[in-house]
Amino acid sequence: MKVAIVQQILPHYRIPFFTSLHSTLAARGVDLQLIYGQEAPGATPRTVPLDAPWAERIQNRYFRVGRRQLVWQPCLAQTRKSDLVIVGNANRSLVNYVILASRAISRRFRLAFWTHGRNFRSTERDRLAEGFKRKLARAADWWFAYTERSAKIMRSQGVPAERITVVDNAFDTDELAAATRSLDRSELARTRAELGIDSDSPVVVFCGGLRPEKDIGFVLKACEIARKHVPSLHLVVVGDGPEENKVKAAAVRNPWIHAIGPVFKADRVRYFAISEAVLLPLGVGLAVLDSFVTQTPLLTTDVESHGPESAYLEHDVNGLVSEPSVEAYANELVRYLGDSELRKRLRAECANAARRYTLANMVERFASGIVTSAQ
Repeated sequence: MKVAIVQQILPHYRIPFFTSLHSTLAARGVDLQLIYGQEAPGATPRTVPLDAPWAERIQNRYFRVGRRQLVWQPCLAQTRKSDLVIVGNANRSLVNYVILASRAISRRFRLAFWTHGRNFRSTERDRLAEGFKRKLARAADWWFAYTERSAKIMRSQGVPAERITVVDNAFDTDELAAATRSLDRSELARTRAELGIDSDSPVVVFCGGLRPEKDIGFVLKACEIARKHVPSLHLVVVGDGPEENKVKAAAVRNPWIHAIGPVFKADRVRYFAISEAVLLPLGVGLAVLDSFVTQTPLLTTDVESHGPESAYLEHDVNGLVSEPSVEAYANELVRYLGDSELRKRLRAECANAARRYTLANMVERFASGIVTSAQ
């Protein structure tokens, strides 16, 4: 059996997944070919080249029609001999329509979509595009859903449940887990001392891109409110972006705010380790795995714009979800900080979730779905 997976880009965190998936499928007699292109000019994340005989890089062509960006991926020759072709279901991917037409005419291969379910950040003006995507999605033979949240959306659109594989999207957390285990009390004490934080003062952390969609201003306001009840509270902000100056200005005015700047890979673990919670009111995605692996429960809000991985977060089990107002968010933080049993229980459940949502689990689910789809 020959399988081709077409990816618009290949970010660094996907390389361990595809490498492991290739070896897992090879052991089951399945030949995997990965076809990937590059990002649009100025876009992130960026493609990282993969030097492997089963991976081929192509040159994407990007262009605009009105306000929409479209992309053409020249991969038809590479997919021609495949028994199963797996693509994303983005409307802007023009090659999908050609592949769909080819499948409808010849029926010589099966088609699968690897899907979020819908665009969780879509606006009112995107409704027509999302409606078209729903119709297009039903044309496939199989579906690989990022998470159960994605699968639920697909089922609501009429996709048969027995043709959906929930892959539990993840990345390789081994380095993060090893760094977490290696921390000792002296390093945590040193980190607090560097920041000028007393040993008994509670700390919360924001870690991510300081972009408008993450709304760091929301976090700053919520912490100001929470400090009326927990006056020794400190906020550590790890990351950079367009709203970095907002954080730096707040840190100048308030010594309890610590603007760390960008910190990469396992180096950020020590800031999680001194913290009681991760604050991420908007845009929860794979960052939830950082929370699980470091056993630092994540506090977010109940909004639709989160990524599909927000499905992993269970309120009062392995994280916290408040109403989407600054006041409600601050109150939930105060409740959590004042309840030692809740903190202990959530940390334990974070550890359980970290054992479930792993790269190995994702690889096995994806590989099993590929094999099952051919039956």
